[in-house]
Amino acid sequence: MSIFCFCVFSGSFVSLFEVGHLITSGNFSKVYEGTHAFSDKVKVALKCIPKRRVDRYLDISGHSKPVLAEVALMMRVGEAPSCPNILELHQWLEDESSFTLILEYPEPCRTLEDYILFSGPISEAQARLFMLQVLQAVKHCHERGVYHGDIRSRNVLVTLHSLELKLFDFRCARLISSKGFESSQYHGSEAYTPPEVLGQSTFHAAAADVWALAVLLFEIIHRYLPFESFDAIQHGYVRMDPTLSTACHDLIFHCLSRNPAHRLTLQQLEEHRWMKA
Repeated sequence: MSIFCFCVFSGSFVSLFEVGHLITSGNFSKVYEGTHAFSDKVKVALKCIPKRRVDRYLDISGHSKPVLAEVALMMRVGEAPSCPNILELHQWLEDESSFTLILEYPEPCRTLEDYILFSGPISEAQARLFMLQVLQAVKHCHERGVYHGDIRSRNVLVTLHSLELKLFDFRCARLISSKGFESSQYHGSEAYTPPEVLGQSTFHAAAADVWALAVLLFEIIHRYLPFESFDAIQHGYVRMDPTLSTACHDLIFHCLSRNPAHRLTLQQLEEHRWMKA
């Protein structure tokens, strides 16, 4: 395997891993394939995050100084007993200019977004299998007091041979507050934005996640997103495939209520007859 781009990693890091091809690149990080040099060539994902002045940090026990929020919250959700539907953080390193996260890398895998685009039509039964797994990941985050903040198909991995799903990318994650969050603090995908973020001063983690899960289910089944603009999110009509079961229609309809108080709760979503079918 070729080794390159050492400039983004510290010297101690290079001695542990062979850095392979670029998996994905975003505005705030780059993710490379990595191979552990001393552990039977175990594959990992290496996420390199340049330090920025706007980075958020959290105090966590066992550390003498605050830790990058993304790292701290991944450590929080990763404490035993962990959730198999959340990508595991193996280790993290910090130098003067960046953080490097050493992450679980299931192979072969692709994002759920790519799976939806290239796999062909997805049945309700398979969609249910996917939704049950993402829901477990979201519930686990909430049990640990963590709001992921950016649930979407691009942030879910599908392990192709087992169809096991794993939620990842905690860049937007925050500690859950009973008071909710200011709408200006929402940094998730525009297509998944709940209407209260657009029309109210505050929003709450649970209601926002139920909205995002319904958008995700719609996308899985229809292979496109239900809303194309902020105006559609606030005022548009959701057109669902008429061949879907009545239970599926009912679940999506009640999770996409524009009034967050009228949406299903996470518990009600899990207990809905479509999820139990």
